[in-house]
Amino acid sequence: MLPANAKIVKCPFCGEQKELLNLASGNTCGARHWSDQKMIAPMLPQVSPVQKCPACGKYYLEYNQTYEEGDGWSSERGELSYQQWKEAYAQLQSDKSITKNDLQIVRHQLIQAFNDDYYRYDADEAPAEEETYFVNVIHEYIDACSWNKKNLLFKAELYREAGEMSKCAEVLSKISLEKLQDYEAKIYKEIESRMKNGDKKVFRIN
Repeated sequence: MLPANAKIVKCPFCGEQKELLNLASGNTCGARHWSDQKMIAPMLPQVSPVQKCPACGKYYLEYNQTYEEGDGWSSERGELSYQQWKEAYAQLQSDKSITKNDLQIVRHQLIQAFNDDYYRYDADEAPAEEETYFVNVIHEYIDACSWNKKNLLFKAELYREAGEMSKCAEVLSKISLEKLQDYEAKIYKEIESRMKNGDKKVFRIN
């Protein structure tokens, strides 16, 4: 991993500047992959696609902002907590300039943040209110996505994480196991096994 001079972005609401991590190069050596498509790569850290302004507290899409190059490097990624992702989603949903693709990115990050808080690291069971919210976000993600043979496996996984095992089974039945690549077939079997056991927790892909 080779850091570059920081990217300085400006809040579109109040103009506050923020220095963010910028990389000249990186790699996925030692990366850990999860069934919700989260990748944790020590040598390829990612800046959060949504940033919270430290001055006004509003949220904005990082890639949409003009930026300048700083004089030195920064390790700031602007990562958001699960509760902050919920706030960001509520704000961005009401913004008519936000595209459907942008909202899908936010939903995906929100799903991963929920798993971070409750299921990725063997934490306690999620409160019923949070579980209901999470399932609603999954439904919104599924409804807004264009599904095809290449991404049906993830649809099945989302239904499993939502605890909707019959729908997970229905999607899996539409996937030809023989036509999957070896790593996809392994994920298929992991999803199927957990579905049969009523296990809705996210799992690590080895």
